[in-house]
Amino acid sequence: MSFYERILEPLARTPLGYWYVTRIAPRIDPPLLRLTGGRLSSVYPVPVMLLTTIGAKTGLPRTLPLLYVIDDDSLILIASNYGRPGNPSWYRNLKANPRVEALAGKHSGTYTATEIADPTDRAEAWARALDVYAGYSDYEVRAGDRTIPLVRLQRA
Repeated sequence: MSFYERILEPLARTPLGYWYVTRIAPRIDPPLLRLTGGRLSSVYPVPVMLLTTIGAKTGLPRTLPLLYVIDDDSLILIASNYGRPGNPSWYRNLKANPRVEALAGKHSGTYTATEIADPTDRAEAWARALDVYAGYSDYEVRAGDRTIPLVRLQRA
């Protein structure tokens, strides 16, 4: 087990950790990711990117830090919204405008987003997501009846 898996992940799943990832990390990570070319975030070694979408209603660019999973030549995004009842706004933006920009170190670039709908593919992607951050299982419980969407980014 890595240092993160032994120490940091259990801490991230506590109320204090939840507060940090919902309130502090989203403020620290954008400048940190920009400064390091997408290679370093406040929750390193968990992979975090700066995802830029086009707003579904406004048509304006929207950028936010987001955990991702590497899957061969594509990236997987988890629309957990921290287990809240509704899908996150970035997910709605992707549905309206699937072309996105990712600042993610060597994985940076322009991508096209598609939801992972096939049950087998989704199960495999979900297992990969849990390998990166087991706390997604907590979010799944919190989400109740909402199925957390998984999105595959493929290079455009």
